[in-house]
Amino acid sequence: MKKLSSADFRKVTGIALTAGLILFAFVHSMMPGDVSSQESNSFLAFLENFFRLFGVSTELSGFLVRKAAHFTEYAAIGVSSMFCAKAFNDEKPLKYIFQVLFTGLASAVTDETIQLNVEGRAGQVTDVLIDFSGFLTGAALFLAVTSLILSVRKRKDKKS
Repeated sequence: MKKLSSADFRKVTGIALTAGLILFAFVHSMMPGDVSSQESNSFLAFLENFFRLFGVSTELSGFLVRKAAHFTEYAAIGVSSMFCAKAFNDEKPLKYIFQVLFTGLASAVTDETIQLNVEGRAGQVTDVLIDFSGFLTGAALFLAVTSLILSVRKRKDKKS
């Protein structure tokens, strides 16, 4: 059996991670409304208890937690999509920006479309915007961090 090169391993990892995160989002969209609300309320209770440990009282709402969850899961998809693009072209990952952006927008639209067919759920354009904003934030964060790392390495190499 042929061993994967490091570059091929990064490509496979990037694709698998991105697909897994998208699947995670879609599975959560398939949950009926009451199950999704229960999950959000459980996480809300966890957050409130966590903040109480530090003497901080919060007025978080289930609505805010759900929207933040959408944003966060799509930020993770944005990071993994840019990781994937960088795996395919380490020097110029933006060569694949159209594919990256299409992945984010198509995933967000599909995610909300799934909810149109689930009891107690409703697909909303505002959620597509929240999802895609999270995606863009994650992708930009990945690019910023990798650029910073590259800049630090170049400075270090110049000093050597």
